[in-house]
Amino acid sequence: MAISTLMDLPSELIQHILAYLEPVHLANVAQTCRHLQIESYDNQIWLRLINRYLPTPISRLGPMKSFRELYIAHHPHWFLPQNRIWFGDTEPSGKLLVTRYDEDNGSINAYTVVARTPRGLPIDWELDPDVQIHTFNPKVWLDLHQPVVKLQVDSRRAERPPDDYPSDRSYASESVYTSEILMDTFVDSGLYSSFMLCRNLPAAAITEGTSVWPPLKYPAHGRTRNDSHNRFNSTGHKPTRHDEVSQTNFRLRKWVEYTGRRATPSLLSFGPGEPFQSTFGADLPFFAAGTNLHAGGGVRIRMPEDITTYATLPGGNFAPTPQKPWQGIWVGDYSAHGCEFLVIHQPDKQDERPLPSGMGRLRHWLYGDRRGSDSSDRSFTSAAEDLDEPVVTGQGSSSQAETRTLSHPPDAHAQDNNTEPGHFTPSGRLEAMKLTGDPYMPRGEYTFIAPEIGDAGLVRIAEEEPFKGARVVKSAGHIANRGFRDDSYMACQLILISPNRIAQLWQEIGHFGHISFFHRVDIDTLARNGMVQTGTAASSATVPESSAA
Repeated sequence: MAISTLMDLPSELIQHILAYLEPVHLANVAQTCRHLQIESYDNQIWLRLINRYLPTPISRLGPMKSFRELYIAHHPHWFLPQNRIWFGDTEPSGKLLVTRYDEDNGSINAYTVVARTPRGLPIDWELDPDVQIHTFNPKVWLDLHQPVVKLQVDSRRAERPPDDYPSDRSYASESVYTSEILMDTFVDSGLYSSFMLCRNLPAAAITEGTSVWPPLKYPAHGRTRNDSHNRFNSTGHKPTRHDEVSQTNFRLRKWVEYTGRRATPSLLSFGPGEPFQSTFGADLPFFAAGTNLHAGGGVRIRMPEDITTYATLPGGNFAPTPQKPWQGIWVGDYSAHGCEFLVIHQPDKQDERPLPSGMGRLRHWLYGDRRGSDSSDRSFTSAAEDLDEPVVTGQGSSSQAETRTLSHPPDAHAQDNNTEPGHFTPSGRLEAMKLTGDPYMPRGEYTFIAPEIGDAGLVRIAEEEPFKGARVVKSAGHIANRGFRDDSYMACQLILISPNRIAQLWQEIGHFGHISFFHRVDIDTLARNGMVQTGTAASSATVPESSAA
């Protein structure tokens, strides 16, 4: 019997087999013979590969002649539109990005997510006249006028940064994975930015004290260092092979260059801490590897750089589910600081991290006399202090946690509410972590935690407007002085109005006396239309002018 070979199969079957291969393996197949090269170049194979990375499938080539050429033009950057949501480590404000693929020009772009809310008059809370309810109806949109990432099909490679450590053997050698992509994201002359790939730090090398992004409190498929003595140019930071490229992190480098026949004296006078330099977050000497001769005979001055590390959020950990309806991206009202973005996570019991030690003084508020609670005992195991004693931590803390006396005592029968057959009762921990921040509470920190949103943490079922029917549970709000000094946790109540809207009562005397709102951000609508009105299905591509939150 004659043995059939791969080459004897019809073209349709060969292409069906090749469709199961990864792009790198397809490239290897193309090098075996002319026949397989032709088959592996089939447009439909490469279109399916591209659409695997895009939330919205494409069908047009854009500026390229084939989908294979389009794939190669953006290799290995397809993880950017695939993960879509990215948040940066810039102190203290951070930055939230949403990536989109532009089918018309074939570019991968990332835009800053911004928000604005009209300021209305606060209303009194009928249960306590000393507490005000701050109205909150924000609009969220993408700043389409100023992309933060812009990878075009013909993007140029940036010049290799000068090596400050020429004897350092760990300095990454030049390759397609170590070289940076120069991006046309600034309209002002002299401003530059580039895109950098990075590599994940092995989990075994990460401890509680390791500087990584994202922080350990965020669930993540990978983390990378966000601290470096050599501007992230060593092999420990930059990948040298395709399998070393992080799919969950990247970096952006930005700098200023001035070119002229001679250096301007006023430029040479900048020093650490002065306004221009502090804008870029640099505290290095002005001429740290920053001056060289220009081809035109002048001097090119390169200002100290700013490097931002970005991370993504794994969708499985932050997408809402019937059992975890509050997970997702939210926008919150932070009063004078404006709108800020946060992510809410509802971890499984086995994935819960120890609660911050600063919450120790709130143990009685959060757990009462439930000394036998396995959840509370395990949650505080990492606290350094004796958590059965009052803890003095931060601004306004006292030896006895002083909380506002409300006109609605906890319902003695609260645990019997909403337990009829077929009714879902939420349970477990709810954590809210900042994606963007302010000078008091920076990005990357908890903003509030409700250790138990189930019956064990239930305060009451609200009967007053505008919260009627909402579940009210005990929570801890995170506060600090300017510069994130003397941070502490205060007793709060979290009002679970709906899966798309919650509120928080900041109730501890001497700090706050108000209720602020948080709204879910519909990322799908935002990415598709460029704008969304939170709390409604309405969205618009019209982008109002405002600054980033």
